[in-house]
Amino acid sequence: MSTREAWEVLVRRDDLTESEIRVPVLGELRPGEVRLALEKFGLTANNVTYAKFGDGVNAPFWNAFPGPPGFGRVPLWSFVRVTESRNADIPVGARFFGYVPMTSEHIVHAEATPRGFRDTAPQRAFLHPWYVTFQRADEPDGVDDYRALMRPVFPASFNLAGLVEQQIALGAKSMVVTSASCKTALGMVDELRERGAGITAVALTSARNKAFVERLGGYDEVLTYDAIGSAPVTAPAVLVDFTGSAPILGAVYEHFAPSLLSGVLIGLTHPDPADQAPPGLPDPQPAFFFTPAVEDQAIAAEGEDAYFARYLAAETRFLRRMASWLTIRPGQGPADLADAFLRQVIGKQPPNEGRILTP
Repeated sequence: MSTREAWEVLVRRDDLTESEIRVPVLGELRPGEVRLALEKFGLTANNVTYAKFGDGVNAPFWNAFPGPPGFGRVPLWSFVRVTESRNADIPVGARFFGYVPMTSEHIVHAEATPRGFRDTAPQRAFLHPWYVTFQRADEPDGVDDYRALMRPVFPASFNLAGLVEQQIALGAKSMVVTSASCKTALGMVDELRERGAGITAVALTSARNKAFVERLGGYDEVLTYDAIGSAPVTAPAVLVDFTGSAPILGAVYEHFAPSLLSGVLIGLTHPDPADQAPPGLPDPQPAFFFTPAVEDQAIAAEGEDAYFARYLAAETRFLRRMASWLTIRPGQGPADLADAFLRQVIGKQPPNEGRILTP
């Protein structure tokens, strides 16, 4: 068993700006279980999405790692190291990447798979297999910090690029991207350019992030939200909304609904409490994009080995480019983790900075 000091961060479910650091109760392993020490993890708006949608009917994320009354354990995606094992298929010292709570270590009843292992805890059976599958991971390399940050969200970038390609085949000439400075959006646009998709990309972002987005050069046009009406949108157009903000989504539809071929909702980067689509939007009705289901479809179409070879090549390519413009801000321990989560909740995380934390 690990001898390092154990901790966990609990977040108030009714006020995500409030958290507590506690010492968890650590049990002994039972047959088939492994003890995982969290090694390195990133924080993005993705983690806030899990908390804000934690009581949702379709994906009640608070139920994945239940907390004490009034509190929740926010899910993380982390590189983990096996420190103790009572599972013959999973050796001590092996490194994986998977879905865990905000804690220094985590116990999993594991079932080996060709690419790692699966968490078979009954309490997490409601989750899509994507969330309970731990991928075998290589030892750290030069872009390991960037991988820790992007591995949870670049699958969305990669598969959104595929969806936009499908819309291009149906005639789409341009796309409008809200929260254009978020890392998932930047990954999507980078991948589309790598594929030579040939669609005009119009970025909508906050005034404080406009110069940053322009410097990256991934979009053809960059506008602030108060200038939505002047966006040069060529019909037919695709909307990819990362904000989850009803006012922003409503404004885009007010100006461009007749030009839209389709609308896609993914993520919740905007701190506005109106975090769902406004009622009564005209057609085309925006559709929610659920990355695990879309990835399943891609794997079924081309085979697991082919899909992951294509995905990993794209991820590594983007991470190497990202290293030229993203500064990694390290942190260690539960206090830094709680602070990093708070900054995500209140929208104070700079787009050119990534938070990487270690226990």
